[in-house]
Amino acid sequence: MMTMRPQEDLGVEAKKAAVREVAKLLPVPESLASIASIKADYALRQQANDAQLSVTVTTQVEQAQAGIEALSASQKTIQMLQQNFLLIDKLCQECQTLIENHDQIKLLSNARNNLNTTLKDIEGMMSISVEASEARDSLGDDRELVHTFERLTALDGKRRFALAAASSHKEEAGKLREYFEDVDRTWEKFEKTLWGHISNFFKLAKESPHTLVRALRVVEMQEVLDQQQAEEAAEAEGAGAMASITKPRRATKKPLTPPASPGFLVKEKMQGQGKCYKDKCYEYIRKSVEARFDKLLSKFVFEDLKVALEDGRSIAEELADIYDFVAPCFPPRYEIFQLTVQLYTERFIQMLRLLSDRANELSNIEILKVTGWVVEYQDHLIGLGVDQSLAQVCAESGAMDPLMNAYVERMQATMQKWYTNILEADKVHPPKKTDDGKLYTPAAVDLFRILGEQVQIVQENSTDVMLYRIALSVIQVMVDFQAAERQRLEEPVTEIGLEPLCAMVNNNLRCYDLAMDLSSSTMEALTPYYAEQVNFEDTCKGFLEVAKEAVHQTVNVIFEDPGVKDLLAKLYQKEWYEGFVTEYLVATFGDYFTDVKLYIEERSFRRFVEACLEEAVVVFIDHMLTQKNYIREETLERMRVDEEVFLDFFREHINLSVSTCLLK
Repeated sequence: MMTMRPQEDLGVEAKKAAVREVAKLLPVPESLASIASIKADYALRQQANDAQLSVTVTTQVEQAQAGIEALSASQKTIQMLQQNFLLIDKLCQECQTLIENHDQIKLLSNARNNLNTTLKDIEGMMSISVEASEARDSLGDDRELVHTFERLTALDGKRRFALAAASSHKEEAGKLREYFEDVDRTWEKFEKTLWGHISNFFKLAKESPHTLVRALRVVEMQEVLDQQQAEEAAEAEGAGAMASITKPRRATKKPLTPPASPGFLVKEKMQGQGKCYKDKCYEYIRKSVEARFDKLLSKFVFEDLKVALEDGRSIAEELADIYDFVAPCFPPRYEIFQLTVQLYTERFIQMLRLLSDRANELSNIEILKVTGWVVEYQDHLIGLGVDQSLAQVCAESGAMDPLMNAYVERMQATMQKWYTNILEADKVHPPKKTDDGKLYTPAAVDLFRILGEQVQIVQENSTDVMLYRIALSVIQVMVDFQAAERQRLEEPVTEIGLEPLCAMVNNNLRCYDLAMDLSSSTMEALTPYYAEQVNFEDTCKGFLEVAKEAVHQTVNVIFEDPGVKDLLAKLYQKEWYEGFVTEYLVATFGDYFTDVKLYIEERSFRRFVEACLEEAVVVFIDHMLTQKNYIREETLERMRVDEEVFLDFFREHINLSVSTCLLK
């Protein structure tokens, strides 16, 4: 009854609380209209509370189940621990009687372990022959090249382990080596196949690039193995060095040296150790290139130049395929394209040296074909992206020097012979006249026509260095031609004659213009490096100097005239005082001037008139100084008259101020 009372009180309190809540919800009679919505809201809240209560109950039930399961597992574990403790106690009681036989038990355990190890080693060794045979059989399939290498590498590991284990027993080690001969033979066959693929890199890259890539992958894998072995050896050596440092011998004293770095030890170990597949790869590529050039260098260059150049052209074209097909198969760090360009260029230089040894046997046309081929090869390399300085190695190696020397020497000899014959013909045949009466010979035009042709031929068919050599040769030909003309001018003017001298003046002025044109075109064709080393200007001016000398010789023709000599001999004599010398001399000058003005260019004629006036003044002064009569007032008066006569005559041909200055 006492328990029922509190429950009834709680019910009463709940009812009162409910009444209060209803009163709050319905404070006024009008609120009765919202009872329906209040009931709906209550239903929703009751539904949410029921759901939350259901989830909470479910969670607590799951946690209770998990706790029961954990408790059950703990009980089982405790039971197992109890059983194990009982077993340990039992074993300890049994072993108490075996303590006296501990040594025998230990020996038996070691023997058992050794036996198991030996059985495993025997099984491994028994499988070596089978594995070697499988590796040898897989060599027939290029797709298995990498797997074959991995198998052989694994066999090598087993062999090293077995030989190391038997190293203390020479007889057993010898038998093991005989047993491993099958592995060695398989390695030999594998490497023969591998290097066969590398040597055939050009064909494989186009027909079976995957095979070439696999072969290169093997090379890379072996390089990694060599590196690892070198590092292990360096570490072992470093440990030994440290041991010797920690336990030094007192009996010997050596200078202190810093310990070698690990990287240095690795490099030292790798030199001469390992299989060095990468170095061998480069070597077989080099041998393959040498084989490709074999016929060209041993046969074609000695038998048929045309065939040699054609073969060289076809070989050079292979570089494009190497760029497109071979280079993508190799790792970028191999720089295989640069390597093959270098190898090809070295052998082409060798070809040029062999051809240069036959320079005297080759004609100039054949030499131009060789230099033209070099230009093609150079342009081909530049087209493939090779730097221009590297592309020009062939041309600038010096291998073509004998060929260029032979060509230049022949060209110079031919030109010398030609212009010598022209100058000799000029002595026999009279000069020709232009429409306005100017004299000339064909020598100038023909000389520079041939020189221009030589430059153009070399420019179109040869290298920059050859064009440079030809430019120097052209300069030398012009210098020699000028020397030959000067030698002609040294002959007595009476033997040369007025008209040939006038033609020589015009020719050299024409040569100057043609030389300047040739200089401009040649300098434009030369590269800046070679253009800086060529000087046409001084040689071109040499023609003006020859023309000037010819003008002076033309003046000498007048003064060597017998009539002029007779008049000059009467200077400061009776006839001179009477006016029968200077007036007649000027009249003779006038006759010559009429002819010379017709024969030579206007610019040269002015120089001729000035030279003639200078020579006349010098002659008059010389005769005055050498004459034996006293200089009288009459003499001075006559000299003033001569001055006026000369001024009146020469002002018709040159500026008055110039003639007055020359007379004074």
